[in-house]
Amino acid sequence: MTRRKASPKTARARRERLFRDLPDLRKILRGSLVTRFRRCGKPGCHCAQEGDPGHGPAYYLVVTVRPGETVQVYVPKDYKDEVLRWIENFQLARKQLEEVSSINRQLLRQGSLFDGG
Repeated sequence: MTRRKASPKTARARRERLFRDLPDLRKILRGSLVTRFRRCGKPGCHCAQEGDPGHGPAYYLVVTVRPGETVQVYVPKDYKDEVLRWIENFQLARKQLEEVSSINRQLLRQGSLFDGG
């Protein structure tokens, strides 16, 4: 993701800024927050009416943990916004770590990855 070949000193400085700007890694979640509505099946309930969205919303963190295996975790409404922030933290951390890896590849190509950190 680095734009041009920077000097080793400049690349290391950029890498340090990325580390400094990482979100708190204790506050990350990988996955997606989904919103669900459901129908209870009782014929007289409001959810049986055409156009009614059903009961809800209910929130779930959905994560694919391996091919073919998805985990869903119920998220109480009061935690929804915090869970969204933690998901954003994960996405930001992943992006920044990809950039650190790119900088390290550049330093390795230049023969200076292991010189001075």
